[in-house]
Amino acid sequence: MIIELNKIPNTGLVVDKNIYLEKEFYKNANILEINKLHLSGIINFDYENNLLLNLEVNGVFLLEDALTLDPIEYPFSCTIDEKIENLEDYCGNFYEKKKNTLDINEILWENIVLEIPIRATHTNLSELNLQGTGWKMAQDEKEKIDPRLAKLTELLDKGKE
Repeated sequence: MIIELNKIPNTGLVVDKNIYLEKEFYKNANILEINKLHLSGIINFDYENNLLLNLEVNGVFLLEDALTLDPIEYPFSCTIDEKIENLEDYCGNFYEKKKNTLDINEILWENIVLEIPIRATHTNLSELNLQGTGWKMAQDEKEKIDPRLAKLTELLDKGKE
């Protein structure tokens, strides 16, 4: 999304639109797609001529399920509150001084990438087969005490008293 900085009014540029991020942003982030990406908020300059971004980004990641590899939807939301003091240093290639424009897709992606979960699964795993021939899915279970060491736990419990 390209913003013409010289056309931002004194009251600020109100943004409320659906946007699209190119696939090159998320091709290496284990994301199949980003859908329903919506940007809302305000962009303006402060009294020191610093660019202020107060934005809310909402969307839906299409991710692979960590267990079944089926595609699942994962909604996300993030808030961007940034103060950019020196556009040339901070934004580099995304700021064109001749045209006085700024492409904020890179800034959006820096904040969206923080919302990607490490792994995502369906909430209903009851119908999923968690074992097969020669393998069993490891699950978080309470530690079962080896009966040969049960006497030691009794001694440890006595020591705590």
